[in-house]
Amino acid sequence: MLRKLLIALLPIALLFSIAAQDDKSYSADRFDVDVAAQYDRSLLVEETVTFRFVGGPFSFVFRELPTDHTDGITDIVAGMDGTAWPQGTGPGQVEITGRDPIVITWHLSPTSDAVQTFTLSYRALGVVEGGEAADVLDWQALPDEYDYDIASNRTTVTFPAEAQLLGQPEVLAGKSEITVEGNRAVFTQGNLSAGDPLVVRLNFASGSFSETLPTRQIQTAAQNSRAWLWIVAAVATLVGGILLSFAATRPYRRPAVARAEQLLHKPPNELPPALAASLTGDATASVGWPHALGTLFDLAGRGLVTIEETVEKKWYNNAEFNLTYHPQAANLRPHEQELLDLLFTDKSGAPQTTVTSTEMGKLVTSSRWKRYTDRVKEELRQGGFVDKATEDGRNRVMIWGVAVMLFAFPLFIAAFLLSSFFGYWSLLLVAAVFTVGLILTLAGVSISTLSAGGAQQAAAWEPFKRFLREVSRGKAELPDAAYYDAYLPYATAFGYAGDWMKRYADSGNDRVPAYFRALSPDDGSMAAFVAVMVATSSSGGAASASGAGAAGAGAAGGGASGAG
Repeated sequence: MLRKLLIALLPIALLFSIAAQDDKSYSADRFDVDVAAQYDRSLLVEETVTFRFVGGPFSFVFRELPTDHTDGITDIVAGMDGTAWPQGTGPGQVEITGRDPIVITWHLSPTSDAVQTFTLSYRALGVVEGGEAADVLDWQALPDEYDYDIASNRTTVTFPAEAQLLGQPEVLAGKSEITVEGNRAVFTQGNLSAGDPLVVRLNFASGSFSETLPTRQIQTAAQNSRAWLWIVAAVATLVGGILLSFAATRPYRRPAVARAEQLLHKPPNELPPALAASLTGDATASVGWPHALGTLFDLAGRGLVTIEETVEKKWYNNAEFNLTYHPQAANLRPHEQELLDLLFTDKSGAPQTTVTSTEMGKLVTSSRWKRYTDRVKEELRQGGFVDKATEDGRNRVMIWGVAVMLFAFPLFIAAFLLSSFFGYWSLLLVAAVFTVGLILTLAGVSISTLSAGGAQQAAAWEPFKRFLREVSRGKAELPDAAYYDAYLPYATAFGYAGDWMKRYADSGNDRVPAYFRALSPDDGSMAAFVAVMVATSSSGGAASASGAGAAGAGAAGGGASGAG
């Protein structure tokens, strides 16, 4: 009994525990920064933060110091309430870890409902940059990231008396009042929300500081002086890649076959819907569900398949249909027989005479679907419409392209890791390598795998395909409504099934193909047939688809701050 009571009380205890943890907050009464610019271009920085802890307990305070835009940070001393703390990981000690950023963590004894002042001092090397026009001091006084409010901030920047300040100090990010008193600039502001930035700039007459420039500035200048090498390498790589892609695809380029502008109102020959649609599709004569659906309607028109509505479409359910196979002697092409086998045999290979539209949807998204697409492609090869050598060449070019793009990723990592030596100019070469890979891939994709005979067949069928498209869009008329039925397999294979049947319905002719039976022959037969078209097209869709902070200011300083 006691165990059951404890189990029942556990969620309540956890809820109170979570609420207790959330019932604490903190803010900063002040966040003051004193910056003393030194003649050697370094800065002596002292930060003083007074935190007000509400609730608790709190066990640590942290500060992150980025070292970018400096030559390093040294002489770090941290403490609390005017006392420097020794280094360590226990209460009353400060832990200093990391290189960029350097992380300073004050380890506290459990602290609740208290006000405590934390201090941090350090030297930031090589911050003041030299230039012909001016020496520039950029400093990010407040962290990049902090999740507490600050009631008051006072940032003071002092500089050598002999340094000549040019113009007024600037605030590059944030808002602050500025006053200049002799060799000191003071930036004050209040009521800061979490994350509000402060980046300041002071310009001095050139030569106000040491002639020895910051190491990073010298290094950047050296890197920029070699930028032309990376630019030349990148351009040479791009040019070489373009020439390579041209050479790799040239053997597979064939003269374009002239396109007939006049529409063709009947099929140019007896090529089946699936093959005709593949030839007039993309460059690879790919096969999708519309090709199979066109084949199905062609077989149904020849008496091998009937379609019967079993569940009428309602607002609360979809229409359902049975497809029934009627075996008979027929001169079937291999891809037609493959489709019948796909639909009317189960996974074990046993024959079945009936399949539902729902089951058919599952079949066309299964691994067995590939057998049909492979059979169509094989017929195209056997008919001389697709060139196997061109297919292999196309695949090779695409593999090269993908391989080159993948090679660009380790190059990017290497360039990033070595950026301190070479700078970011090396990324131009990485981008050029990736672009070459992309060019090769696109060049491969653009290669048509059709043979000369296949291209001629595609050109012959294109006017008829455009005619069916114009009819489905209502921009052309059929000479007789019976052609809606006769041309349905081709319109479906070309991808116009939905629009074709809607156009048929709009014609006012309620006749449906003989192989289709609706539940209500006298009411809505055409609507039911459109429903089967939508249902089968939707079921095969998957198969076809398968074939503001201050960091931008670029100044030294910043980082993160918080407590917990």
